[in-house]
Amino acid sequence: MGQPDNDPEARSGSRSGTDPATVGSSGDTSKGARRVLLLVGALVVVAAVAITAGVWLGANDGGVTAAPQGRLDVVIAGGTVFDGTGSAGRLADVGVRDGRIVAVGDLDGVDADRIVDASGRYVAPGFIDLHSHAELEALADAKSSLTQGVTTEAIGPDGMGRADIAAQFDELDGIDTAINLAPYIGFNTVWTEVVGEADVRPTAEQSARMQAMFAEAMSDGAWGVSSGLGYFPARYSTTEEVAAAVGDLAGWRAMFSDHMRDETNHAVEAVEENLRIGAATGLMAEATHMKVAGPGNWGGSAEMLALQADARAEGRLAGGDVYPYTAASTGLSFYIPGWVQDGGTEAMLDRFDDPASRARIDQEVSAFVVDDVGEPANITFPVLGNVSLADLMVEYGDVTIGEAVMRTLAEHGGDIPCVMQIGSEDDLEAFLTDPFLAISSDGGATESDETHPRHYGTYPRVLGRYVREQGVLSWEEVIRKITGLPATMLGMVDRGFIAPGMAADLTVFDPERIIDRATFPDPKQYSEGVEQVFVNGELALEDGEPTGAAAGEALRRSPGMPTRPQDAAEAKHVTTQGIVELGDGAGEFAVDLELEQAAGAPGAVGALSVTTPEGESILTGERLGFVQSAEGWWSVTGVGRVPGGEERSFVLIVDEHDPLAGAGETRVTLRVDGSGDRHGTLSPR
Repeated sequence: MGQPDNDPEARSGSRSGTDPATVGSSGDTSKGARRVLLLVGALVVVAAVAITAGVWLGANDGGVTAAPQGRLDVVIAGGTVFDGTGSAGRLADVGVRDGRIVAVGDLDGVDADRIVDASGRYVAPGFIDLHSHAELEALADAKSSLTQGVTTEAIGPDGMGRADIAAQFDELDGIDTAINLAPYIGFNTVWTEVVGEADVRPTAEQSARMQAMFAEAMSDGAWGVSSGLGYFPARYSTTEEVAAAVGDLAGWRAMFSDHMRDETNHAVEAVEENLRIGAATGLMAEATHMKVAGPGNWGGSAEMLALQADARAEGRLAGGDVYPYTAASTGLSFYIPGWVQDGGTEAMLDRFDDPASRARIDQEVSAFVVDDVGEPANITFPVLGNVSLADLMVEYGDVTIGEAVMRTLAEHGGDIPCVMQIGSEDDLEAFLTDPFLAISSDGGATESDETHPRHYGTYPRVLGRYVREQGVLSWEEVIRKITGLPATMLGMVDRGFIAPGMAADLTVFDPERIIDRATFPDPKQYSEGVEQVFVNGELALEDGEPTGAAAGEALRRSPGMPTRPQDAAEAKHVTTQGIVELGDGAGEFAVDLELEQAAGAPGAVGALSVTTPEGESILTGERLGFVQSAEGWWSVTGVGRVPGGEERSFVLIVDEHDPLAGAGETRVTLRVDGSGDRHGTLSPR
């Protein structure tokens, strides 16, 4: 814990914390050190211009192998760099140009328009929030997010994402946003549109229509399916109906991110259901904002995590995310049984008015509240000045729990947000320390002063409270869980890590000062300790205040961006040689490369050349980032030279399982900044 080891010997591939490749091995790096051999095309490697690691040289002595050419936009100098892989921090400079990281190492003497002195500070990839309820009106400044170090938020969780993803992207492209946005398609939204709000079984035609809507959303750039099986009307669905609706998405290799059906008395069974859906569909089973609610259920985290570990041992993708609070927040209608909500809000309110139904509702709601929070004083209402449900029971004339819930819902049109004290610190720490659970906020950009403090404090709370103050986690492990891990869960290939060619989303913070200030009585208090945040290379936050840069983007997922285990620190050897034929008669190009990455190394080494079929250069590698891999797939980012000698950042993806490719085809995607994307089919030569 505490300060990273900056001894040169220790910095050479050193690693602390726990990585998915080594979990359960008590520090044994045999898995992490295993060679991953991916052979795409012929094994004969044609000589190409040699390139070396894009970050620390050989023994990681702080020097870059090839200094960046030309003037940079920004150099973040002298900070301790945590690259997002889980490796220990290293003293280094980070160079940025045209929205991309172009060099990491000793950049002393390199010209730049802006020098940020990061001495005594930690430099991390921008934090990625898997579970954001961002408010559109707050995105232009996104101060609540930027002051936490967040640069990207996945929006539309809990099944509430929009179904019309193409239209949503059009709208997001047209607004100013200070952070990046990555939308999910919402299972609940699709279910409601196709099946409705009643407790009925979908027909075969309706199931097929839902399948088509999900597939269209994925092709339009959605980052996976979010579901809220704990919310009606999706709660009416059976496990088999859910799996049938999303069952055609296996080829997209995406996440099924699920607000579990029951986080109280049946949390273990809810994880089992999430895993069954994953097994039936081929999607990653992702249990979002994992928790165990209710004093009688505390301790259930061990069994929930063991179930996920068993699934991974069988070769399936399984994991989740968690926020660092024992209190949850949702609508009070959460406590109303399904038979009461059958048909929607008006039908529910009508049942409140029926004396026979009201007595039954009172009994069932009262029992659920006790199971969930223990006592009604543990439910409060931010929009009512943080009065509790116990206070309202007295105000209504010493009524029962269920009666107070019904009266409150009726007075507020069928729902009202509330905060519920539900969890135990022991379960929370078990979730926080599991290496396959990312940290999320269940908050997102907001300007509200009537909300859960997680909107303002999630990430500094983890870093300040659970790392610096309590030592529950190491700096490198937490940074991995808020950067590289969520990036690979979503399928991102050029965010989440600090390496050449990656998008320049960067957070600079003071490890001695970072802390949350938001409280339940006063949630709108901005966190402290985050000093600079860069979004796509532009300074978005300086000295705790947004700059107004509005450099965020609406991010689209492409077919070649699979959800996968995080492996950027593992050993790899990738070789590709062949001709890539572009579609629609757009021509072709040749790829020749062989890349080697040692376990724990800060980047790959090797040779990479992209040419015309006649041998004229298109791109020659200069500095490489990480090779990332999955079954039949790999990618690398870096900086290369284009004709004329200019340097350009690039992303290269080689994919045997692209869902839009023909049978047996290997697809190659080459993205060179300033030149657009090239997609084509690889033919070995």
